[in-house]
Amino acid sequence: MSYTVIARTWRPKRFEDVVGQPHITTTLKNSIQSGRISHAYLFTGPRGVGKTSMARILAKAVNCRNGPSAEPCDECESCKGINSGNFVDVIEIDAASKTGVDEMRELTESVHYMPMRGAYKVYILDESHMLSKSAVSALLKTLEEPPGHNIFILATTEVQKIPYTIMSRCQRFDFRRISEKDIIEQLKKICRQEGIGYDDGVFQYIAIEADGSLRDAESMLDQIIGFGGSYIAEKDVINIIGIVERDVLYRIVRSIFDGDLKQGLELIEKTLSEGYDIHQIYRGLVSFLRNMMLIKVCEGIPSFLYIGDEEYKRVSDLLKEVEYYEIQNMLHYMLKAEDLLKGFFPKVSLEILYINLYNLSKLRDVEKILDDLERHDRTGEQAAPGAIEEFAAKETAEPLHEPNAKGFVEYVKKKKPFVGGIFENLLVQAEQDSFIIFLDKRYAGIIKNEGDEIRRLLKEFFGRDMAIVIKDAGQVKKNILDDFVKEAESLFNL
Repeated sequence: MSYTVIARTWRPKRFEDVVGQPHITTTLKNSIQSGRISHAYLFTGPRGVGKTSMARILAKAVNCRNGPSAEPCDECESCKGINSGNFVDVIEIDAASKTGVDEMRELTESVHYMPMRGAYKVYILDESHMLSKSAVSALLKTLEEPPGHNIFILATTEVQKIPYTIMSRCQRFDFRRISEKDIIEQLKKICRQEGIGYDDGVFQYIAIEADGSLRDAESMLDQIIGFGGSYIAEKDVINIIGIVERDVLYRIVRSIFDGDLKQGLELIEKTLSEGYDIHQIYRGLVSFLRNMMLIKVCEGIPSFLYIGDEEYKRVSDLLKEVEYYEIQNMLHYMLKAEDLLKGFFPKVSLEILYINLYNLSKLRDVEKILDDLERHDRTGEQAAPGAIEEFAAKETAEPLHEPNAKGFVEYVKKKKPFVGGIFENLLVQAEQDSFIIFLDKRYAGIIKNEGDEIRRLLKEFFGRDMAIVIKDAGQVKKNILDDFVKEAESLFNL
């Protein structure tokens, strides 16, 4: 007896079986129940999220012996015929292979004939964005004035390629990526029904790798069961899918926050020597940091994220001394660095990326110093021993900036990252009760719009009202250039 893969065995047969698309199933059921059945539907969304399955369920619902019905019975001759793919009044067409005008004309001519066995003739055009211009023109006339016994369902992964003339004649339904939580629950359900045991947390690896596609997740599950038999072990999933173990990712991130660069680099080297590639480590770190950020922002596990109890405890321990924007900055930097990993030296790029993540984490030390300085300015309380001296010593590396002015910039970056980012590109100085901004014309409008906010932050940081003084940055650059010229003249006796 031939084996049927899990993705086909567990293909939804009723609206209630569809995973992760309640906004669509509810609308379609209500429309059928109220008799408001459209002549054309457009199902769009990523691969493996249920577009074709939903089209077949809709075809069954309108042709069911008890229908049109909000739920097909799945037992009558019509339902069984559609399930097996041999029901004469449901015509599935792969638009990727039948894009010609002749095939489309043949189809549009057939719409004038009445259904042979059902109430409706249903045409399901998969990958409909692949239709040629001539085929679209032939289809358009039919969609404008279709006979009442026909329903067209166009499915596509690239809705932007569907002509507006077609789109405007269809009811559009946007299918969403299936959430990790929904994928995991479905995989657990399948394993329970199939009598397959599993380690706790194994499905999280599959859900992340599937990237919102339930069909891909079910295909991976099939492959893993084929390898492990009646029990799914975590190590088997990791080996088959080729992903980095969560414990390794945890220890790499831990080394960043602990300031142990040597351990982190050794972990990366060890992981690479075990056969993992650069991009697997990168993707694993992005996923791990994303989970950390969401848990911190939501102050717990959000409803759309699935994470095991043990991993949640470990992540929570990491988050005790970390603010959400620190992780956000790390993720932002990682996403910007992705192209570097595709260059000629991906290993070096990954090592540099790791070191830069460590550098970003050290901003916490600056923030602590700033808090000490702020508290000292406001209350006269003694700052942490050596903190002010250490901070002032760091500031001497940039003599153009007064220490308090640079400290203010770091303070603003913490409180208002957008405004702080602007100040990073400007020269600023603090003199008594004045805050001097050497303004580049590119940022004039932004500084003007943020004026009230800047005044508030100045008062908050310095503990008193500060006048904002605007000077021309271009003139400062000219003066600096003049100084260099004079120095050169003196050196060479010009």
